[in-house]
Formats: sequence, C-alpha cells, structure tokens
Amino acid sequence: MIPYPTTLREIAARSTSQDDFSRHLRDWLQALRRVSSRTQAAAAIADKPEPLREKFPDGHAADAWLAAYAEHLANQTSIHTPAWAHAPERTAPSPIFDPAANSPALLTLALNHSPQAFKQRNIFTPAVDLPLSLRPGRPAKSLDEKRRTNAARQQRFRNTRLAELATLRQAARQQPGPLMTKGAASPLPPAEPHASADDLPSYLK
Repeated sequence: MIPYPTTLREIAARSTSQDDFSRHLRDWLQALRRVSSRTQAAAAIADKPEPLREKFPDGHAADAWLAAYAEHLANQTSIHTPAWAHAPERTAPSPIFDPAANSPALLTLALNHSPQAFKQRNIFTPAVDLPLSLRPGRPAKSLDEKRRTNAARQQRFRNTRLAELATLRQAARQQPGPLMTKGAASPLPPAEPHASADDLPSYLK
C-alpha cells in the first residue's frame, strides 16, 4: 500500500489528473491527523509543489487549492505562509465553487464564509476540512523512536550507577584502616576495673 502524501509537494508530484489530485488531497488531509507540532505542520507545506496547470485540464484550479490550503494551515497554526503560496499564478483566473456547494443555500454559505486564504484565490467553499490538532509539549513519537529513547535512557542510568560505584570504591581505598591512631577514641567500651581483696565483703575474706 502506497503511504499517504505528507506534503503538498507530494500531492502535486503524484497527480496526473483532476481525479488523482482530489484523491491525493483527501489522503493528505488524513495524514494531517498525525501532525502534532508546528514543526511538522510547517514541513507539510514548506516545499513548493510543481505547477499542475500544464499537467491536466483544470490544473490551474489545483494550483490555487494547494496555495489556499498552505496559507490556511499556516494561519491556523500561527506559522509563516511559504512564499510560493503567494505567487500570482496560484490564484484561479475565475471563481471556483466547491462541488459540495450544490444548493442555493450552500452557495450563499460558500460566498459568505469561505476562509480568507481560499476567497482571495477565487475559491469558495462552505467548509474547509483541516483535521489538525496540535498537542502541547513534544511531538508524538513513533514506536521505533520510543524504543531508541528508552534504550538511551537505560544506558544513561547504567553509566550513572557505574560512575557512583567507582566513586565509592575510590573513597573506600582512601579511608584509613582499623588500626588505632594516637589520640583517637577506642571503639570498645572501657574495661571493668579488677577487684582486690580489700574490695570483698567481710564475710568473704
């Protein structure tokens, strides 16, 4: 199974028809569900997609959709819009309505509520699918990354314990032996004094 495209550039590279483009764009949106950081979001839109206007009919519309999604994602995640998305050829020459806007009410909704990134490129859609949910903290890691991280943590733990043991052994070698030194207190309790005959009771003498 071919993995989903993870960048807008991959969408363009795989598309040879309007149907291809629509399918790969949907797959890219699915891949966005795994994006969990701004760094990953920026990587999904950073590289310039090849122009599609010469690859198939309505390719100019596909070029506009890619640029619109790039700017919309950037706006939603507070990252910079890549420069390629602002190129004049990334704007559709005539209005494009999302096929989902197939009723007068939805057409009105598309005209009034299409996000600015789409509207300024002559694209009108009643809703934009952007299944992106950034999580606070570090980005999600794959199972292999987690295994490598755990192995490195265990190795650091072992190294720390080995260093502590080496320090304790060195300190033990440097301590004085059990021989008494002059002026040192004896670890043994004081001896009891020897009794003399004078100390005995009169009836034992």
